[in-house]
Amino acid sequence: MSSRMPLMLAGLRRRPSERNFLRFFASSTSTRSTSKHTVVLDNQTLYIDESLAKALGWNPQHGSDVGVPLSLSGWGPSYFTITPKGSDSDRLSRSVVESGHNPNVKQVLDSLKDR
Repeated sequence: MSSRMPLMLAGLRRRPSERNFLRFFASSTSTRSTSKHTVVLDNQTLYIDESLAKALGWNPQHGSDVGVPLSLSGWGPSYFTITPKGSDSDRLSRSVVESGHNPNVKQVLDSLKDR
């Protein structure tokens, strides 16, 4: 996540439970910079570049001998994540989806999708 996230969230009026969620969300996200990648979807196969594969846990030394288990989480129309299965990112994504029924959480996610 970029350092812009706290600024975008700062203007929202929040109740204590929302502040706890946002504090957890902000402290649980990686400090690595955000990057954009072009991917190609053909039938049910998503083709990605090597740098994205490495970011998701692929190791060039193992090549195709060892795969990387991934998890797809989300809900429509605009929040979907692909994360290394069992990672902190996976747990965070699943928690966000579970919290997605909360209208205040949805407001935060809507503000993030426009980044």
